[in-house]
Amino acid sequence: MNFVCLVCQNSTLQPIPEFSSLPRVTSDCKPWPNSGVVAVCESCGMIQKPADKKWLQEIREVYDAYELFYQGDGSEQPIFSPSGASAPRSRLLIDYLVERLSRYGSHGRLIDIGCGTGAALRNFATALPGWSLDGSELSDKALASLRSIKGFCELYTMPLAQIPQRYDVATMIHSLEHIVDPAAAVRDALLLLKSDGSLFVQVPDIETSPFDLLVVDHRSHFTRKTLGMLVARQGAGVDVLVNTVLPKEITFVGRRGTSPPASALPSDGIRIVDSTVRWLHAVLSAASEASRSSSFGIFGSSISAMWLYGALRERVCFFLDEDKSRIGRDIDGKPILAPADVPANSTVFVPLVPAVAGPLVQRLSRLQATFVVPPQ
Repeated sequence: MNFVCLVCQNSTLQPIPEFSSLPRVTSDCKPWPNSGVVAVCESCGMIQKPADKKWLQEIREVYDAYELFYQGDGSEQPIFSPSGASAPRSRLLIDYLVERLSRYGSHGRLIDIGCGTGAALRNFATALPGWSLDGSELSDKALASLRSIKGFCELYTMPLAQIPQRYDVATMIHSLEHIVDPAAAVRDALLLLKSDGSLFVQVPDIETSPFDLLVVDHRSHFTRKTLGMLVARQGAGVDVLVNTVLPKEITFVGRRGTSPPASALPSDGIRIVDSTVRWLHAVLSAASEASRSSSFGIFGSSISAMWLYGALRERVCFFLDEDKSRIGRDIDGKPILAPADVPANSTVFVPLVPAVAGPLVQRLSRLQATFVVPPQ
């Protein structure tokens, strides 16, 4: 493959043939056909999708029809605790970040790069009422919604390098994995910062979020080590680099400076992508077997659920979800039910990693349905 690695710039990308037969899904949770390509760098272990003509055309199609949180009322997807309690993802992130912004005082300026419809900016407006808030996006489709946010000032649709303002904080919340050239994006984001400004990045963690590999429009699939290598090579000093703030995600906080890049361990990337692809095939096989039930449903209505739905469409009778904004709606005429309304004697497949699926099934065990979890 004549492509260079996103992190180390070496021409050592090795495609994973077994991936191409897996169906895929978009980041706004719509089924997508197979024939994708994923590769791992044999020099540094970075897992990535080569930006060939086919992939670039696919992401154009994805973004032309993009509908964030279409399954519900447009509300941000919550994160559920083992007990069933929930909170919006961005609010949990902002609570974590605000604790680290005390040195800036009650006033500052922040830009959210890849701000979407403004879910994070709305939570920043509540948590940082004295701050000026800007956004950066590919288009101004969400401008009317963004203008309703208290403290919102500007939406920039130009390249990051052309933005004239300088910031105390720049955030990239689930945007870096989408960007064709993530190294350039990090470098340009750092240049937007004031001398003591902070960069905050949140991305999926491929080590604990295997379904992320299936997302068509995610080019980069980071581990803590490969994200650390990327930001360090662009001139970022690392203050925080953990996967413990939110489940299945990596949190980075840093500033312009120097940090020694993590050592390259290409064997890590090869091991992760090989085991992930094998497991995804096993999940698909287990779900296909479970779908033989006369009343078959899928738990959830997000990435992993919609991936399975794309593979099993006509066998799926319903979706089961705990997100109140989605219950009572339907997807292609198939209802989204509350757990309490699950049909008796039905079979429900839970497309989550076993560590998450197990406790959830135990919590729902009182229901008159058979819950099937993926293999280890």
